[in-house]
Amino acid sequence: MLKKKSVLVVFLSSALVSLVLVLTLIGYVFYLEWKDKESDLSYRYLLNRINAKLYVKYVDVSRLNAKIEGTGPLKGNPIVEGLITNKTGRDILDLLLKVKFLDKDGAVIYEVIFHPQDPAFGQANLMSVSIPYIYRPSRVIIKSGGSLPFKKILEHCPQGIQAELASGSKNSDNKWPGKFVSEIISVEF
Repeated sequence: MLKKKSVLVVFLSSALVSLVLVLTLIGYVFYLEWKDKESDLSYRYLLNRINAKLYVKYVDVSRLNAKIEGTGPLKGNPIVEGLITNKTGRDILDLLLKVKFLDKDGAVIYEVIFHPQDPAFGQANLMSVSIPYIYRPSRVIIKSGGSLPFKKILEHCPQGIQAELASGSKNSDNKWPGKFVSEIISVEF
């Protein structure tokens, strides 16, 4: 006959093995859900990049300008501004734009990547909590055939560009003397 200690050891080791097995299965289920969400995000990211390549000729970025803002709440800040026109036949929910500042020889001296549909000040530093009953403003949708003027503060703008913008703002044309190249990185419909 088995002693009470042996029965207790068998019971505890069986319970421990069962607990480890259950925790492993629960961890595996959480891993599969996380991997599924990651795959979905990766798929959406790639789809938006492909959309950008396909629809770039139907989304027009014009009137691109950089300057030191002289009025309003952005006064004294270096900004980039322009106009986006949607000729795709679909509403644009989100757009990611890259603007490169070029010197007179065509070399890139600064680049900024931003969402033109976001507010000019950028995203709030406060963490937002998703509560269904509290209104949260969404991104501006660029309707098919519509246009959206935008302004963005140039964060981490090099001193050389800021000096050029400041001297350019004293001129009558109020523009940066260099060239720009814009590139649409992703588009979400």
